[in-house]
Amino acid sequence: MTAYQKLYTGIGRAAWGYFFIYFDFNINTVSILPSFIGYMLFLSAINCLCEEERELNLLRTLGVILTVWHVASWLASWGSIDLDGMLQVVDIIIGVVNIYFHFQLLTNLASIATKYQSADDELDAKLLRYRTLQTVMLTAVIIVGYLAKWLPELVTVVSIGMIIIYLIAGILLMKALFDLRRSISSDSDSNNTDTDIETEEI
Repeated sequence: MTAYQKLYTGIGRAAWGYFFIYFDFNINTVSILPSFIGYMLFLSAINCLCEEERELNLLRTLGVILTVWHVASWLASWGSIDLDGMLQVVDIIIGVVNIYFHFQLLTNLASIATKYQSADDELDAKLLRYRTLQTVMLTAVIIVGYLAKWLPELVTVVSIGMIIIYLIAGILLMKALFDLRRSISSDSDSNNTDTDIETEEI
């Protein structure tokens, strides 16, 4: 696999990873789009992109931890068991790890966008904005989760608004990543054309 093919594949897998993170549909208590698939895609994306962004290697261990957690949560859901909220300390640790993982992942993806985006796209700036929004939303989810015990009615209203914003942010983030993948594909085609021209001249 060439460097451009790795970039193209890695960006695409990151984009589809966010699909599984943002869109969760359940049958009874079991998700039909489990989050752990998203984290497996992120790990695959990291393998493809780590040569371009060395810092991504630091996310491997965190990605494995989050994958294992979400696998365990999904398996528990088959028995109508919700692991969230069972141990407060574990919830906080997983929440913090999750926030850092996505913050750093999107920071590195924005850095890649800086090198390969089309001139007028500003995909790096968009990814950084969505990174900030996502960080705020993930932090808010943790806070709202604890407020639910004391202010259930208020939390219900706030949660609806957060879900709407969260889904919109997810769609915009995925679009930016697919646009970046398209830019990488165009750049690759351009380089291949230049190589063909040079070969013909020789």
